Amino acid sequence: MDMIPDVALKRNKTERLACVLIVDGSRSMKDSGAIHELNEGLRTLAALVKEDDDVADGVQIAILRMGEDVTELTGFVDAAEFTAPVVEAHGSTPLGQAVEQAMSMIEAQKQRYRQNGISYKRPWLWIMSDGAPTDAWQPVAARARAAQEARQFTLWGIGVGKDAPLEALKSFTNGDRCFRIGERDFKAM
Repeated sequence: MDMIPDVALKRNKTERLACVLIVDGSRSMKDSGAIHELNEGLRTLAALVKEDDDVADGVQIAILRMGEDVTELTGFVDAAEFTAPVVEAHGSTPLGQAVEQAMSMIEAQKQRYRQNGISYKRPWLWIMSDGAPTDAWQPVAARARAAQEARQFTLWGIGVGKDAPLEALKSFTNGDRCFRIGERDFKAM
């Protein structure tokens, strides 16, 4: 089935919600212990999205890891088929690059939906990090806010760990969609 383009979209015409998670796989996540919280949270997410039939059939999840560079850990997959990757911690935090790539992925996925006659809800973009970006992120943050104002997607900034700074994450959001989260809070999220 991997050889047939858009097979999941051809089999399932349910309205979709594209969801991109940008996860911090930088060295600081290991140093702070937040990488364990993040991985446990991803395992919880994988279990929970399968429990609700509407979510399992209608949500598609993709995961980008930032840590020295940006790596696609999971391309868009129906929530019913989603398996949590294990995020390893090393490198820096290229948040601007990751958000830029996520915005491109979202636009490409919306185009795939349109080409396959699939209606969709406004996509979600989640950034999960324990620290400050290490690249030139400010121009990308401005573009992300403008894209949200144009209703292209909704973005949440999640500080992983009780002491995670939120200043940079807040710069990517419009409104109050930025908060800290601990391991036990992933289920509620």
